[in-house]
Amino acid sequence: MNSTESPVVTITVPADVRYFRSVRLAIGGLATLVGFDIEAIDDLRIGVDEVCAALVEAGDGADLRLEICAEPGSRLRLEGAVRKGTVAVDQDRFAFSRQILSVVSDDYGYVEDDDQVRCWLERALVSDDDAVDTGRP
Repeated sequence: MNSTESPVVTITVPADVRYFRSVRLAIGGLATLVGFDIEAIDDLRIGVDEVCAALVEAGDGADLRLEICAEPGSRLRLEGAVRKGTVAVDQDRFAFSRQILSVVSDDYGYVEDDDQVRCWLERALVSDDDAVDTGRP
């Protein structure tokens, strides 16, 4: 890693909702490092649940490997990928997840290919000056 690259924190947890809390705690700490306020951190924690749930539902039961890039003063990105499972996903549930992610993040995605599912969210730190232009509080 050169000096211009942001460090990436990698977390691996079992594909079980009981372990999502560990990821939420990590996101909270890293979001503080970026400079997010408590409301934005709460939003990101909600987003963590949606990303993790989407990966568990679409995956094959293997552990979730999540990468978090926290750029102080700039942005936070969470991304995970799993091997695709054999059970069809509930599209209505994913539609609800997409609605939530559209509110709590600036960018998000869910992509399936032949053997893998990838899900991510990203949120930029908004300065007080930017909040006026973007409509964000």
